[in-house]
Amino acid sequence: MSQPDPNMLGQVLAANEYLRQRVAPSLRDPDYLSLTDLRRAVEEFSRAARGRLFDFGCGGAPYRPLFTGCTEYVRADVTPGPEIDRVLPAGGGTGEPDAAYDVALSTQVLEHVAAPDEYVRECFRILRPGGQLFLTTHGMFQEHGCPHDYQRWTARGLEEAVTRAGFRVVKSYKLNTEMRGAIQLWHHSVEHFRCSGRTVWQLLFGVARRLHRRLGIPLWNWLGSRFPEQGLVPGDNPASVYTGVAVWARKP
Repeated sequence: MSQPDPNMLGQVLAANEYLRQRVAPSLRDPDYLSLTDLRRAVEEFSRAARGRLFDFGCGGAPYRPLFTGCTEYVRADVTPGPEIDRVLPAGGGTGEPDAAYDVALSTQVLEHVAAPDEYVRECFRILRPGGQLFLTTHGMFQEHGCPHDYQRWTARGLEEAVTRAGFRVVKSYKLNTEMRGAIQLWHHSVEHFRCSGRTVWQLLFGVARRLHRRLGIPLWNWLGSRFPEQGLVPGDNPASVYTGVAVWARKP
């Protein structure tokens, strides 16, 4: 998977196909299962979100239409783009006043942050007392720089991170678990079936990758879709394979 040019990142993340995959993932999408489960988690939180919302690292802000109860939706990211209201300062903060927002939203950002504790503390600072944070990131997942990729999380580890910042956890989740998670990981694994320098094997693996993209991805995704109960489970669920984690927390 090629990495986006940092100078073009805002345009890439606002592209129609990028947004379509997150708003309406298709069985033919390699990330269909993980994106379906992520949307389900964000949608559940969105029903309780009210007031001013700060989308911290919004990309193309694909989930904005879900937050109909919010009076203002501020989109912020490190690079300018057509969906950006605030370009974040280079120091890693937001530049926003203390206690300015009722909701902080962070979807699939934390793995790209070099200092995650500082990031979560900044979420705490900009929220009013009683304000809510909804934060999602990756569990088991392939490296994907955007432009950088630094870490992965367990459900318990993410709970600890937001608690250290002063939040109280309302709910935590594991996303895309068990068989659904294994299928998601399989899709990415097949793309790494390569062995440069061994011509025959390289040709065979090339055929296998093409067949998987054409037939395997939709078939495996259909199978995973038969088990929706594995998509979104509580953080204390014993599932040990999961590609995503989420936490819903409140500022005292």
